[in-house]
Amino acid sequence: MSGSYRGSGTGRNERGIALIIAVFSLAVIGALIGGIFFAARLEQQSGRNALFAAQAGEAAEAGLSHAVATLDPAELDRLPLGSTPLGLGTLTLPGGASVSRQAHRITRDLFLIRVRGVRQDAAGTTLAMRSVGLLVRLHLAGGLPAVARLGERAWVQLY
Repeated sequence: MSGSYRGSGTGRNERGIALIIAVFSLAVIGALIGGIFFAARLEQQSGRNALFAAQAGEAAEAGLSHAVATLDPAELDRLPLGSTPLGLGTLTLPGGASVSRQAHRITRDLFLIRVRGVRQDAAGTTLAMRSVGLLVRLHLAGGLPAVARLGERAWVQLY
């Protein structure tokens, strides 16, 4: 045994532990980085969805303003009570938004103008939808619906 040195064997058992600790540390760091990327992706999607919902809401509001500005009081007056809603047409707005509008007769002189704004992607998939309504009262001057005017408006977000 001259010139050779043999350890007690404990050093040989401890040499593999460094590799195990390094691999475990890399796995923990990778999981932390993966969690951060996942949270960032969720935040980005939430922001995009909020933008789409805002665009659908603004489209519905614009469609409501347009419907009230172009509404024909005589056509409203001809709408029977309890009948199907009067379609006021659809509008296609720039940026992938569209608006559908309807008028419902509630009482003899009270109407609900209901507008649904939809934000779609290029493939036509609905990304967000908002609906607003406006109560309008039809005032007749001398019993002639041609000179009727709209008034007493109240806005409500339907969904």
